[in-house]
Amino acid sequence: MIEVLRKDRLAERAARLGAAVLERARGWQAAHPQLGDVRGLGMMVGLEFMAGHRPAPEFATRVQHEALERNLMLLTCGLDENVIRLIPPLTIPEGELDQGLDILEASLTAAAS
Repeated sequence: MIEVLRKDRLAERAARLGAAVLERARGWQAAHPQLGDVRGLGMMVGLEFMAGHRPAPEFATRVQHEALERNLMLLTCGLDENVIRLIPPLTIPEGELDQGLDILEASLTAAAS
């Protein structure tokens, strides 16, 4: 496993793709005030949903359900279950990652409606 990580430079790939995911998700914040924070390290990214200064687990659940309707499974986490955690495999094809982010963005828009 370590040989594959080194040979395929998966740590560097995770840093590059993770930065792109963070940039894209942070772009959603202007249109979606419920998206209070976007944070992550490498390919592990968290989207925290808030209602003012309070956690918004109901909104996170709506996004999760909208995504499932579009065939994307998302996990909620955090003490208040108001964070959606993205943890794609380090080997995910970039096209699939983009497709998943497209679905997530559409789900976020639908949940806000």
